[in-house]
Amino acid sequence: MKVLIAEDSATSRVVVEEWVRTWGYQPIVAADGMIAWNIITHEDPPNLALIDWMMPNMDGIELCQRIKQSKNKNTPFTYIILLTSKNSKEDIVTGLDAGADDFLSKPVQPEELRSRLDVGSRIIHYHQKLREMDEQKNKFLGMAAHDLRSPLTSIMGFSQLMLENPMDEKHQREFLGIIHQVSQEMLNTVNDLLDISVIESGKFDLNPKQDDLVKLIHYRVRLANMNAKHKNIEINTCIPNSQMLFFDADRLGQVLDNFITNAVKYSPEGTHILVMLQQKDRCVEVSVIDEGPGIAKAQQQALFGAFQKAGVRPTGGEKSIGLGLAIVKKIVESHQGTVGVSSEEGKGSRFYFTLPLT
Repeated sequence: MKVLIAEDSATSRVVVEEWVRTWGYQPIVAADGMIAWNIITHEDPPNLALIDWMMPNMDGIELCQRIKQSKNKNTPFTYIILLTSKNSKEDIVTGLDAGADDFLSKPVQPEELRSRLDVGSRIIHYHQKLREMDEQKNKFLGMAAHDLRSPLTSIMGFSQLMLENPMDEKHQREFLGIIHQVSQEMLNTVNDLLDISVIESGKFDLNPKQDDLVKLIHYRVRLANMNAKHKNIEINTCIPNSQMLFFDADRLGQVLDNFITNAVKYSPEGTHILVMLQQKDRCVEVSVIDEGPGIAKAQQQALFGAFQKAGVRPTGGEKSIGLGLAIVKKIVESHQGTVGVSSEEGKGSRFYFTLPLT
């Protein structure tokens, strides 16, 4: 991490620079306030700043004020430690009011300076995480608005046609079927957004109990077969008669639903999907193997991140906002398991997760 050292005393500057470099930081020095200001306003400025109160051209108080006034939500946060021989309460208040985040009396002691820099580094890290979370929240809202607008428009359009135009029972059922389908798409989107919101808040809880994983797989395959039949896709299983484990059936059901419905979504008509369960070492591995177009190697690592999509299109016009696999990863890891994918373009994909036997 870069550290600006704004100090007019050459001796102090050299000493502090050496300390900072020894502690693993990247020092950038300035002999007066104006030079320091030019460094701060330059591209890729330092996030940590050690600023002497008394400097020529621009003192530390004015520099602090300029830095804080120039910052907005789109510019990097700068953590300022003001260095001064002044130590009265009035001086401390003046420095903090000017925009300093911390106050260190001169002559500076190395261990105290190192500790203050470490505190500043942690605060910068937290600040960056908050910015990322804020950007993620805005992305959530944008994606939700975009993905809900289209089905809402469809519902309004078809319901308006039904209200304004007399139609026979056949057309009524057709329109109601479309409204039901797009309503389900909206519900899936909302559920994914709520799940990822709970995950990001750190309040994601499981309710595990001993249950039969094989029974759960059979049930989820049976549900997925309803959509698979529309595309003439056959789902087969290669699993034992029973596999007792401790798991949250509702959450693990989401994982299976995601893997199987994705396999159906991205597979061509008339193909096969295989769901396997096998024991490996001290874990159970569940795999969903399809005969779809496969996924490029460069895209595979990012698939389990939020809002990440494969570079292939669903074969039946299905939609996705790319949250499912991020949720899957969190659910499986909360069970002390792992998730993964192996795929080759033109030869299908295998998505899998493992759970510990104990």
